[in-house]
Amino acid sequence: MKVTAGGEKHKVYKKTTNTGKGKKGDIIVNHPTKDKGKWDTINLTQKAGVKTVKQGVAATKKWHKDNPYPKTKKK
Repeated sequence: MKVTAGGEKHKVYKKTTNTGKGKKGDIIVNHPTKDKGKWDTINLTQKAGVKTVKQGVAATKKWHKDNPYPKTKKK
């Protein structure tokens, strides 16, 4: 599921293979890093204890609500 949180696009999904971070069945979120060129992967099953993609989306939105990015001034 694609979701926008904190002004960035995130992909929240349930892992179907054992390759990469986490194990099969874990809920994972991918989001862009600060340099905007790479993606960071976070295992929400371990970090937030979520069990469904819907809970993962809610956890992602809650985290960004509690930890907003600093606003930059436009010139």
